[in-house]
Amino acid sequence: MLRAEILAIGDELTHGQIQDTNSRYIANLLERHGVDVARFATVSDAPDEMHDVLRESCARADLVVATGGLGPTEDDRTRDVVARVAGEPLVVDEPAWQAIERRFAAIGRTLSPSNRRQAERPESARTLGNEWGTAPGFAMHVGRAELFVFPGVPRELYPMLERHLEPYLMTCEGARPMAFARLQVIGPPESVLGERIAEFMQHGRNPRVGITASMGVLSVRIAASGDTSDQARDLCEATAAEIRPIVREDLVCEGLEDIPHHVVERMSALGLTLATGESCTGGLVAQMVTAVPGASRMFAGGFVTYQAARKVADLGVPESLIAAHGEVSPEVAAAMATGARERAGASIGIGISGIAGPDGGTPDKPVGFVCFGIDDGRRVTSWSRRLPPLDRGFVRHRAAVEALAAVLRRLDER
Repeated sequence: MLRAEILAIGDELTHGQIQDTNSRYIANLLERHGVDVARFATVSDAPDEMHDVLRESCARADLVVATGGLGPTEDDRTRDVVARVAGEPLVVDEPAWQAIERRFAAIGRTLSPSNRRQAERPESARTLGNEWGTAPGFAMHVGRAELFVFPGVPRELYPMLERHLEPYLMTCEGARPMAFARLQVIGPPESVLGERIAEFMQHGRNPRVGITASMGVLSVRIAASGDTSDQARDLCEATAAEIRPIVREDLVCEGLEDIPHHVVERMSALGLTLATGESCTGGLVAQMVTAVPGASRMFAGGFVTYQAARKVADLGVPESLIAAHGEVSPEVAAAMATGARERAGASIGIGISGIAGPDGGTPDKPVGFVCFGIDDGRRVTSWSRRLPPLDRGFVRHRAAVEALAAVLRRLDER
């Protein structure tokens, strides 16, 4: 199996000014093509630091993918440092320079002398065209590695990876066909789930099985490699079939997409619609659903009723119910679900009311106490959860995911 390292270059990353999302995207791409990612590194624009990291990576790995530092300014030094590591001069790639000139003319911008730096590459490198911006990338052999260097702007990087890196991955020796599965679980702590499936997680096993945690959702990820695509797929499914009975009580859905995507796809396929009545989540459930393309097929509408008066006026929650149980109660959450479903004319309504913090908690209803309701026109169910009060954002996000998981479970019962 090919061994790869990913380098993210830029002071804005090492200073914490922006988050590196490119490396995760590249790692997912490499994994899909059977390439093992051994290391991520984030390095500043300082030439000596960059030189050491690049030299070490190219000495260890079969493939190195680096992003950033290809702009026209003095602090864009990646080309210079790669040339220094390779022991080669920089040369101007005239076709690349002409492409930059055409790009500037097309968008009505004036070239400056510094833009010519973007057409430079180490002498033995091949230029990787960039139709989505002004900075071409380049690829070359350095040390034991094939080195690919791309601009760091995501809207330029992602199509360039598809254009230039994927064809290389599909033809290079050492990459193997891969198959993937993902079982999404809500309920047990990560440590408990890990104990349940420990035998599948042993190092060196094929398929590889691991657990990732995100906002209360545990994803059991399975990655199988094989001599053929069919063999990889069979290995992956066989392991998933063994794990399913172990996690069945807590299993929400299967597939590489996140829970909101599954809600949209399944409800659309069934011809059902959803309405939301939200308090502590402030419309986050509706936002998650409508972020999925095609949500208009199944999302009827949402109500954000933060104050008690709005719960009464907009969702028809009885004042007597609030007086008896409080706004944050399973009874009120159930009434919110029913009100949302009836007023939007939807198939299913969900209601959420809770205490996201950092203030407002009581001994009986502390920060992280959230109540849920779901009404599908046949049955109304309500319940409460004490979510970890890590911070306000966590409680709100975790509550929204819990509500959508409840929708999927209700669909399983139909």
